[in-house]
Amino acid sequence: MGGVVFEGVVFDGIVFDGVVFDGVVFDGVIFDGIVFDGVVFDGVVFDGVVFDGVVFDGVVFDGVVFDGVIFDGIVFDGVVFDGVVFDGVVFDGVVFDGVVFDGVVFDGVIFDGIVFDGVV
Repeated sequence: MGGVVFEGVVFDGIVFDGVVFDGVVFDGVIFDGIVFDGVVFDGVVFDGVVFDGVVFDGVVFDGVVFDGVIFDGIVFDGVVFDGVVFDGVVFDGVVFDGVVFDGVVFDGVIFDGIVFDGVV
């Protein structure tokens, strides 16, 4: 799925399995109770997005920008962040399990109630 802009959309209770998001823009989107399983985000922009109760399992973020994003009650399991920028992001109650950070930039990020387990 490429070249698409989602603005102000609410995704609730959906499972995305093996989907590739290429160059997609999510602007002011809310993801509530979503599962991303084996999903690839390539060159995606998340602007003002809220992730609430979301599970990322085996997901790859490549060249992704998170700007003003809120992660609340999230599990990142076996996730790879490659060349990702986190700008003004809030991580609240997030678990990072078996996560790889490669070439990642954190700018103005807030961490609260975080668990890091097996992070590289």
